[in-house]
Amino acid sequence: MTRLKIAASAAALMLGASACSPAKKAEAPAPAPTAENLLVTDAKAMMADLVLAPASADVFTVRCDNALDLANKMIADLEGRDSVAGASDLYFLDTLTNLAASVGYGEAPIMAEANPDPAIREAGDTCQQRTSDVLTRLSLSRPVYERLSSIDTTTLNEREAFLLARTLRDYRRAGIDKDEQTREKVRAINAELAEISTEFSKNLREIQGKVVLESVDALMGMPQDYIDAHQPDENGQITITTDYPDTGPIYSYSPNEALRKELRKVDSDRAYPENVGPLRQLLEKRYELATLLGYPNWAAYVTEDKMTGSPEVAEAFLSRVETAATDAAGIEYQRLLAKLVETQPDADSVPEWSSAYLTEQIRQSDYALDSQEVRQYFAYDNVRSGIFALVQDLFGVEIRDWADAPVWDESVTAHEMYRNGQLIGRFFLDMHPRDGKFKHAAAFPIRFGPTSDGVPVGALMCNFPAGDHTTGLMEHRQVETFLHEFGHLIHDMFSGQPDFASLSMGNLEWDFIEAPSQMLENWVWDYDTLAKFAVNADGETIPRELVAKMNAARDFGKGLGTLRQLVYAGVSLNYYNRPPDEVDFDEIWNERQSALSPFEALPDVHRYASFGHLDGYSAIYYTYQWSLAIATDMFTEFEKNGLRNTETAARYRDNVLAPGSSKPAAELVHDFLGRDWTPEAYEKELIDAAQSGKPMKKTK
Repeated sequence: MTRLKIAASAAALMLGASACSPAKKAEAPAPAPTAENLLVTDAKAMMADLVLAPASADVFTVRCDNALDLANKMIADLEGRDSVAGASDLYFLDTLTNLAASVGYGEAPIMAEANPDPAIREAGDTCQQRTSDVLTRLSLSRPVYERLSSIDTTTLNEREAFLLARTLRDYRRAGIDKDEQTREKVRAINAELAEISTEFSKNLREIQGKVVLESVDALMGMPQDYIDAHQPDENGQITITTDYPDTGPIYSYSPNEALRKELRKVDSDRAYPENVGPLRQLLEKRYELATLLGYPNWAAYVTEDKMTGSPEVAEAFLSRVETAATDAAGIEYQRLLAKLVETQPDADSVPEWSSAYLTEQIRQSDYALDSQEVRQYFAYDNVRSGIFALVQDLFGVEIRDWADAPVWDESVTAHEMYRNGQLIGRFFLDMHPRDGKFKHAAAFPIRFGPTSDGVPVGALMCNFPAGDHTTGLMEHRQVETFLHEFGHLIHDMFSGQPDFASLSMGNLEWDFIEAPSQMLENWVWDYDTLAKFAVNADGETIPRELVAKMNAARDFGKGLGTLRQLVYAGVSLNYYNRPPDEVDFDEIWNERQSALSPFEALPDVHRYASFGHLDGYSAIYYTYQWSLAIATDMFTEFEKNGLRNTETAARYRDNVLAPGSSKPAAELVHDFLGRDWTPEAYEKELIDAAQSGKPMKKTK
């Protein structure tokens, strides 16, 4: 997942620079800077200073105040101009949006989601809300819109014209053509939405469920390193939390069904009932905003500027995916049920809290694959080094440590990326759980540029075990997640634009944004890649035969997993494609689940309360399936030419990643494939999974 907000360009660093040449200073004093140049200079100076570890909440609040005050001055400057409009206005607007976004949507989320100090987290939340207010003011400014509309497009180059057309479209979608009373209402709704979103996210970040065990006996069958990490407290009790490093191993390895069921219930009810009210308000306010702007519902509004263009296209696509996945899911379910019957002869259904455990049992019995054996080769420290090496080899870059970086916790590491000896980006890795920190896995763009070196800056936030083979053993699926999120990060690094950061990857269509990262996941199933870093505690490289078993078992569960994703996508669309008073959270969720999932479900749980995508992605969770179809199609080029083929990787980097959003996503993919993309490769993969999902024949 990637967390994207508006951001802008490194090219603004160049504005006014030529007036400072020593030769001109020697001849005569430079003319006094115009008001515009002074504002731009101040904005560049503020963006060059990266504040991610402030001494206190007050320090960051002052910084946010200064940034937004300057942004408001720049808006007033742009509104008050009476000269002929031209390309310079676009560059000024780019710097203006970059200023607000760099602090309010770049630095502030790091404060809010990761800082150990609750007061600083609160300051980050508040800054994000205030930034939304300022950017809403900009998006509803008639003087700015009219000035941009008056630009003679024949005076613009191709990139300027493309950006102008997209900017004017976004102004119209924001309600710029409405009367003042309506625009004022839009401002008020957006302000309320920012506040509600903050509350929803804060609950997800800070509410942690737990199950308390009275004896270590309840952990029988778990990996020894897991048991070692969950020792009894002074009361002899063991706490299992709903954080990923705790839940995943329990679901996969614990033979204790009662524990799996209890943990699943607590996990499914996290942030309930706290998030019921905020979610209801999100639906109500988004519906009010959409109808105010002339759309029938929020789903229609939010899909309009995506690749799909409408919820109907998204729903038709999801229906195709369901058809392709159904046969595989049915075969997989019957295999899970047969496995359950081996120990519970009277069983006639598979409980959802047992699906991961039974899947692991089938991998062991039918594929001779033991995931606990696999874990021994994936210590976090080695995984990180291996992912760095893969990206360096594949894309021709070098990753170095970033000295004296402004880290916000001692566990955070910082790095720089170079290409041909030139710095192209910087990034942070905040990869391990702690109290009050973001609970999921995502990439956070901090700067698309400029910084003091004019390069993008980003951060990964994940929740993986830390360290070596003693404390840091990862599930292979966590390794896959690491590489997925790192894919977002390198997209950020490669897509810095020389003129407009508004043309960076931050403004790509959201239903494409996951595709590059989903495609990159394939490399952690490649033996040549894994052999470079996957070693056990004795330094022995992962055996080729073990990787072959992993790949043989890879497709098992793909059908059921796809249907699970379709449940989430359907809930997302159906919460937002109708008036909110017609939305019964439980009814819609349960209907989608009963229609698509064959598992016995837990009664009376409320998963929507902790489904964070219902805020950030709102109606468009379908993007994961849409993007995956594109990713599968793009991967055919690597399958044809070789996963380590640097020529194909360079072509992919230069045609898909580096252009950012300077072209529509469909054109980027066309440039790489030499044709329009289709979902056929993905559908074929799902259909083929039905065949691979059939029980393997026993051989002597």
